[in-house]
Amino acid sequence: MTQYALRRLLQLIPTLIGISIVLFTVFALAPGNFIDANPTISKERAEELKELHGLNKPLPERYVIWATNTLKGDLGMSLQHKQDVTTVLDRYMWNSFMIAAIVLVLSWAIAIVVGVFTAIKQYSFFDGAVTFIVFALMSLPSFFVGLFAIKLLAVDNTIFPIGGMYTSGSEATGWGKFVDLTHHLMLPVIVLTALNVGSLTRYFRTSMLEVIRQDYIRTARAKGLSEWKVIFKHALRNAMLPAITLLGIELPGLFAGAMITEKIFNWPGIGQINLAAINTRDYFLAMGYTMFIALLTVFGNYIADLLYRVADPRVRLK
Repeated sequence: MTQYALRRLLQLIPTLIGISIVLFTVFALAPGNFIDANPTISKERAEELKELHGLNKPLPERYVIWATNTLKGDLGMSLQHKQDVTTVLDRYMWNSFMIAAIVLVLSWAIAIVVGVFTAIKQYSFFDGAVTFIVFALMSLPSFFVGLFAIKLLAVDNTIFPIGGMYTSGSEATGWGKFVDLTHHLMLPVIVLTALNVGSLTRYFRTSMLEVIRQDYIRTARAKGLSEWKVIFKHALRNAMLPAITLLGIELPGLFAGAMITEKIFNWPGIGQINLAAINTRDYFLAMGYTMFIALLTVFGNYIADLLYRVADPRVRLK
């Protein structure tokens, strides 16, 4: 197992190098940049800034400089925020993580329970109603669901605030600040959970249907085990094995933020900041953010491979 883990870890190195080359090339060849797109910067100042940030150097030399600095933890300077990219990421990424972590726990908990019961009650009214709701939510764009939720729960019924992270002008501290944050957090969490739970529910339903038709499940029932023990001790455990791969993929999603939803709810998360960076051509910030998410994606898959081996010893490591 240790040998396999080390070998897989070494295999990540060429993968990350390839990703960094593609990523840098795409952003470097994109037309325009923040300096040229800013009409308030004079030509002399623009040349100074390009020289300062190395934008007038040949592409291979720029890549070597960027890659070397990235290895040292320096992702460059955000021209829009006039701060280090790492500082900007650190400031906004945890706001997105806060929502994403809650949504992840809620989505998986709801999807597992609903997926199991829709599989047990296949073709029942409950299964049909859940299927209809799931497909309806999956077919709707996130901005529509977000705006509808604001109209219904924030404008018409004023249950939740329309947007933001805290009440404007509030000087609450301690417990009051926490309650204010929770109040603002609930509506985007509800919307994102509703959008994410659909596909997970269908995934767990399909996985459970495959498992409960296996011979060992019929054998467990023939031995007189209770249906509860058959489903939740024998079937669910095996149905969860493929989901481990999904859990690894969820890792970058915790830090990536939700661009559209954060924009609609005016939530100061990294998704909204990255969207603004792309619009303003702040490529150092966009490139640093994308490279960080790529790193988490590769690492998440690595963790998923190891967990899958731990959960199912029948998997051979080659």
